[in-house]
Amino acid sequence: MKFGLFTIVAVIAIFTSSLPQGNALMEDAILEFLEELRMRMCHPIPKFGLPALDPIKIDHVETSVDNQYLVDFTGSLTNLALTGLSDFDVTSLKITTTPFRRSNMEIVMPMTVLKSLYTAKGSIARVVNLNGDGTADGRLGSARFAISWIFSISLSSVGIRGLTIELSIGELWVNIEDIIEEPRINDFFHALINELGIELLNDVWVEAQEKGIVGYVENLVNGMLGGYSPSDILKIIAGIGGGGGEGGGPFEGIPPDCKEPKDLV
Repeated sequence: MKFGLFTIVAVIAIFTSSLPQGNALMEDAILEFLEELRMRMCHPIPKFGLPALDPIKIDHVETSVDNQYLVDFTGSLTNLALTGLSDFDVTSLKITTTPFRRSNMEIVMPMTVLKSLYTAKGSIARVVNLNGDGTADGRLGSARFAISWIFSISLSSVGIRGLTIELSIGELWVNIEDIIEEPRINDFFHALINELGIELLNDVWVEAQEKGIVGYVENLVNGMLGGYSPSDILKIIAGIGGGGGEGGGPFEGIPPDCKEPKDLV
């Protein structure tokens, strides 16, 4: 799924760099593509290698942490459902293929909700016992994803450089039923997570950037773009809006019945 999402980014990059129309028409085309995607996110999209994205459902997954960050536990999630990804709004979009000028896009997801059954057995610092078995609920409000980049275009290739990625969350709420044996510690744990969770996630993102996640994404997108020239890709993007065009388009055979149409901006 991760590589499928990067494929969508790459398709958008190719699309905007290949069309002969002005920048405003390119932006309209991206919005049309995203709207067609949004209305189909409850279905798998094979041409992007994507499963259904709203809701995302996972029947069962198990994990374990062996004394990493003083946490030692085994756990599982069952009947996990993540909803709300298709409610996104494009709050900013500017595309330019002018050399040294930056393109940018900002997307906000008003509310994303997670529900699951869980188990967790272990300890924190070998002092606080984890012995949970119940429901896990959470939500993210006003999640913001912003990217900017500069196109590198020649007659035979398309690429991007100077990629920047910004992530932020306006609201975080988590409730993991009885995860800690001692009720007072359990209440304190949830209060701590819900009070400081946004700051902790920001620290995780800062650490990921320090480890080169943005450069990794840029290289991945350029690797996907490297096999195409602007002229090669025109056949692909001819039907990118409504699923038509040569080869049926990326949404061929997928009904747009997941959401009612709306203006994304």
